[in-house]
Amino acid sequence: MRKTVGFFLVLATTFVFLAAGQTQQKVISFKRLQEFLPKIDLSGFTRLKPGGETTSAMGMSTSEAHITYEKGSGDNPITIEVKITDMAGVPFAQIGASLMGITEFENETETGYEKSIKIQGYSGTEKVDNSEDNKSAEIQLFVGSRFSIELRGSGTSEAALLHKLLDDMKLGELAKLTQ
Repeated sequence: MRKTVGFFLVLATTFVFLAAGQTQQKVISFKRLQEFLPKIDLSGFTRLKPGGETTSAMGMSTSEAHITYEKGSGDNPITIEVKITDMAGVPFAQIGASLMGITEFENETETGYEKSIKIQGYSGTEKVDNSEDNKSAEIQLFVGSRFSIELRGSGTSEAALLHKLLDDMKLGELAKLTQ
C-alpha cells in the first residue's frame, strides 16, 4: 500500500513539473497527417478514401486524419480504422499520453489479452478480444510527444493485420514534424 501511494505521489509531482514546462504548439493540418496513413492494400479489404479534420475551440485545437479498411458486409463485416491525432493544441493531453511508455504490463483472460508494446521504437498498448460475439483488436501508440496513433479492428481479433498497417506507416518521419 505504501509503495502504491508513493508511486502516485511521484506521478502527480511529475505531472506538475511537466505541465509547468509545457507550451501549446500549433497542430499539424489533417491534410499533412494523411500523408502518414498506411498506403498499402490488405488482401480482401477495400481501402476507403482518407478523411480528417482540424478543429479549434476555446483556445484548444486538435487535428485528426483517418482511413478505414472494410471487408465483407451483412452480419459479419470486418472494419479496421487507422487514426493519427495531433494533440499539441490540448494542454495536458500530451502529458497523459507520454506516460504510456512508463509502465510495462501483460494481462490475459479467457477471451483475449492486453499488453504493453514497442513498435518502431514507440511505446503503446495492444489489446485483443477473441470472444465469439465481440472479436476486436486494437493498438495505440504515442509518437513524437504529441501524436496518438490508433488502429482498431472490429469483427477480427487478428492483431497481425494492424501490425501490417503499422509497418507501412513512417512513424519516425511523423515524429520529425515536432522538431
